[in-house]
Amino acid sequence: MTQRNIAEREKPIFSASTVLDALAESLSAIRRDDKLTFADMAAVLGKSEDQAGKYASGQQEMGVIAFARAKREWNGRFTGAFDRLCVDSRPATIGTDRAKGSAVLKAALALSVALEDDDAIDSNEVRANRGTLENARDAIEALLTKLQPREVA
Repeated sequence: MTQRNIAEREKPIFSASTVLDALAESLSAIRRDDKLTFADMAAVLGKSEDQAGKYASGQQEMGVIAFARAKREWNGRFTGAFDRLCVDSRPATIGTDRAKGSAVLKAALALSVALEDDDAIDSNEVRANRGTLENARDAIEALLTKLQPREVA
């Protein structure tokens, strides 16, 4: 098996159950670490104690308002594992580190060209270069994930 096949196989699967598990594990850790009750969590989430317990066990999908309240309250402690799942499960769009560097340099060139006529980048120039800018963002995010410690399953 090639290195590429091995790397692709080891990507986590982005499924409803893995999303629920990631958020449930985070809520359970927050509850344990902060010595919170389900009533405490329910107050933050704007839900009942029973519902907070279902979220923390992964038995129930969380609505966007409760998700936003949890994100506001606990930030990366709540969404860290979910954020890594979102990044780590993405299909590889920019393969090698050399390709990532090229994507960043293409964006830098596009910005430089846009600045030539008036020393400003307007919304039309951003729109015209959106794909190039988004590829650079994805490349930078992929490189930054090398800094995040991997959780052991």
